[in-house]
Amino acid sequence: MREAGGQDEEWFAIPGSTIWQEGIPRVPFVPQRNRESAFYNVDKALFALPPLFYYASAPLYAVLPPTYSTTRLVSITAGVGAIILIYLLAWRILKDPLAGVIGTGLFSLSRLLFLPAMISRPDMLCGMWGLAALWMMWRWYDNEKRYRDLILAGICLGLGMLTHPFAIVFCIQVGLWAVLTQGTWRERFSRGTVITGCALAIFALWLPLIFAYPETFRLQFSNNVLDRSGPGLISRLLFPWPYFPTQLGLLREYAGTIQLTLMTGGLLAGTWLAWRSVDRRPRILIYLSWSSIYLLIACQGSHPTKGYWCYPGALLFLCLGWGLSRLGRNFWEHSLTWRVAAVSGALIFVAAMFPGSGIRTWVAHIQNWSNVNYSGPRFAQQIIDDIPPDARVTVDRAFVYNFSAAGRKTLLSMMREFYFDARKFPYDYLVVSYDSQERDTSQAFNGRLIATYGDPHDPFSCYAEVYVPQDSPVQELHKSRNKQLGLR
Repeated sequence: MREAGGQDEEWFAIPGSTIWQEGIPRVPFVPQRNRESAFYNVDKALFALPPLFYYASAPLYAVLPPTYSTTRLVSITAGVGAIILIYLLAWRILKDPLAGVIGTGLFSLSRLLFLPAMISRPDMLCGMWGLAALWMMWRWYDNEKRYRDLILAGICLGLGMLTHPFAIVFCIQVGLWAVLTQGTWRERFSRGTVITGCALAIFALWLPLIFAYPETFRLQFSNNVLDRSGPGLISRLLFPWPYFPTQLGLLREYAGTIQLTLMTGGLLAGTWLAWRSVDRRPRILIYLSWSSIYLLIACQGSHPTKGYWCYPGALLFLCLGWGLSRLGRNFWEHSLTWRVAAVSGALIFVAAMFPGSGIRTWVAHIQNWSNVNYSGPRFAQQIIDDIPPDARVTVDRAFVYNFSAAGRKTLLSMMREFYFDARKFPYDYLVVSYDSQERDTSQAFNGRLIATYGDPHDPFSCYAEVYVPQDSPVQELHKSRNKQLGLR
């Protein structure tokens, strides 16, 4: 909640605020007119992804300030929902509360939860809808095939589709489950029609906005989603093998070697246990787990984003919890020595999850709670106060939302034509942070450094540099506030 803007938040944090103010999701600081861009006309309307995430965050702006932190509450809430759903799935599928406790506990420490649940992206919310759809399908499976549960599952699918395109993974799973479950052909057709109709009815809520901006929708959605995934979906579903190295490499980078090893072990252990079980229910869980990996890789193709793995990851950690629960119970039935070994093993698993779980970040912020460098909104506001109110400011994604929300003449400091190239526009001040530093933005914009904020050597604190054009007469910023930030 205290961090500056991160990956993709420059695109997905502000639309909720514009919805609350104007009724339209858009990104006002990106006047993109390149028809080959993923964000063509995004200052008028945003269609790069379905809009439920933005609409879910919009009511928050009735009581909370327009900052990255406000929009992140949606992802945080979805992360909590996913944790609860994993436990409920363990209780219903496996009849094993201990497996639920272990699975949810380890998932709550995983990078697959921590990273998508802390940023303003729709991945976590979409993953939560997928788990909710599975929960509803299990209710349907257990309760004499009640159509009420099937309808609720279809609604969850529609909400997932309205959140992110990767919802197609659990849409295919649930659709096949409904159709392939034993019954007459008429019953199967009826079930498929009901669940598909409910999902499409919810997804159709996007149509009024699409009809208002048809060309903008076509270009943004096609450039951002369809074209970036590779050949057609049917081709990728039948021949996904070329994309396995890419996606599994992204997963290893995202989850880390240790956590990926644990998830793989959990999937293999769950597969072995299900194979030996006489109950069909665990086998359905394993089918869902394996197919989620296959379908995610096939559907995403060459698309680079990694947050989508929160959904398959939840199922893999559930399998891991099941395997560890069975192993722990076997140990507990023996002598005290075996029980000590079981407890020690549990502590080792928890310790193995700590790298990347956010513990260091949490400790750093608690220790520096009153330090303005550790509060993104306060840090940004002080820079805003130091820059003349009528200036044209090109800003790094870490603080661009803050400047725009403050009513400043703001552009996003990006130099990638597929997204936006701000070099075509004049500026009075250029605000650079970590992301812009990596891209040598100041050199590309021919800027002259006039102020530095924060500590560049502390990875947990905010940091910014302010530049002006080389021929600008400005020599320094107003310094009455800069002393608090360590201006050099």
